[in-house]
Amino acid sequence: MPAPAYVLGIDISRSGLGLAILCNDGSVPAHLRRAYGGLPGEPSDPQDWWRAARTGIKELLRRASLRPEQVRAIGITGEDALVAMDRAGKALCPAVIGADARAESQVDELIRMVGARNLMNLASGQSSTRAMAVKLLWLQANEKRVWHDLAFALAAKDFLRFRLTETLVTDATDASSTLLFNPRTRAWSKQLLQLTGINADWLPPVANGQALGGRVKDAAAKEAGLAPGTPVITGAGHSSAIAVAAGVLSAGSLAIELGGPGAFVLPTEEPLRDPSGRLITSCHTLANTWTLMADGVASAGAIDWVLDHLLAGEAAQARRAGRDPMEQLAELAAEVQPGSDGLMFLPPTGGGSTLAGLHARHSRGHVVRAALEGGALAAKQLLGTLDGLKRRPETVIATGQGSANHLWCQILADVLDTPVSATGGPESAAHGVGILAATAVGMFKTVEDACRKLAKPKATYTPRRAAAEVYAALAPKADRLLSALAGSTTPPPAAAVAP
Repeated sequence: MPAPAYVLGIDISRSGLGLAILCNDGSVPAHLRRAYGGLPGEPSDPQDWWRAARTGIKELLRRASLRPEQVRAIGITGEDALVAMDRAGKALCPAVIGADARAESQVDELIRMVGARNLMNLASGQSSTRAMAVKLLWLQANEKRVWHDLAFALAAKDFLRFRLTETLVTDATDASSTLLFNPRTRAWSKQLLQLTGINADWLPPVANGQALGGRVKDAAAKEAGLAPGTPVITGAGHSSAIAVAAGVLSAGSLAIELGGPGAFVLPTEEPLRDPSGRLITSCHTLANTWTLMADGVASAGAIDWVLDHLLAGEAAQARRAGRDPMEQLAELAAEVQPGSDGLMFLPPTGGGSTLAGLHARHSRGHVVRAALEGGALAAKQLLGTLDGLKRRPETVIATGQGSANHLWCQILADVLDTPVSATGGPESAAHGVGILAATAVGMFKTVEDACRKLAKPKATYTPRRAAAEVYAALAPKADRLLSALAGSTTPPPAAAVAP
């Protein structure tokens, strides 16, 4: 039996910094989450991410009873963000992780500058406030001093790696999300840069996700409690890290993230286009592999709204008792029949959630169940899109924080009317880049070998006939609502909508 070997995975998300230690025997000796302060979606100081990483790494090693030199490699992932840095490597202003509501007018500005068809042809994506290109245009219009001093534009994970290693690099998955990159050629688009007036020198070189992205410098090692010289890999964007955590590496398998940003990721052997625009073309972190993907599908948005507004007291009490609030949600939802008596909690494209069909007869259990069902119904619509592209997956794997919740996974299987395997592991995105890091330093020969050991599903859920029939009857109404909401340029917040 091989001696234990360990890697560290780090995930920068809207809800905080997630960290996990992975062992080559398949175990996760320790994991934790550190908050940055402030609310998700609000600007935060990138230095706060570094402070959370410094304290979090030390605490994680203490919990795992590991010495710094036992960490063989580090992988970092994160959601979309723009970190503007000067030539000295200093962050010039706060950054928004994920969608930036301040940049709504720049969404249309990017389309005016480039053209919607041209943007789709070159970047294979649609203009949104998540994209670095849009955030850069906002910076140009609103932060003149920052724009003047700007020398480097980095994704969240690439900034944290820079703080550890002082090297500048990104991977194709994060580059794809900027709308300045051509995923088909896997290179920065000269035409897009020219049309937007964005300086190509601001953007880092692009490397494979498993490539060495640098080594931990002495000063950073001292601050974070790491061994100097520890390898830090290039890493992957959030959706690709989620796919790796689920073992979704090739065509025929689909990863659905329950909670978090709600990524929906299907690998493809070539860059494909969805004419409906529901799925965008991106790059997998693996070479010669692309993805059809979407965000905000079975995301944490509706669940967070329920916990923050409907069950705030109960959720706080559960956390004080060391209990996962999701367990309480599942207990409430289990009291209600499938279909939530016509109530639907749907995640429109672009963020937010809409509660449709609310009546006085509906209980809290109806609302909770509708929140769990909404993401599954959105995933069913995208599965129909894949059918139209003749890309129906053979296997569906649920991952993310919600994949440990038995009821949510069962609802997903019932709505999709197909078996669903679930990873059920903590800090899935950090787990995914940990797998890449383990492969990069030779703990496993290939990512496939690493996934067989480190990404094994913990449970499989078979659809129940009666529930599947209820959801099949409900799906057309959900499709109509989802299609209407996706066409809205400013999706409404959680609110009641007449049936």
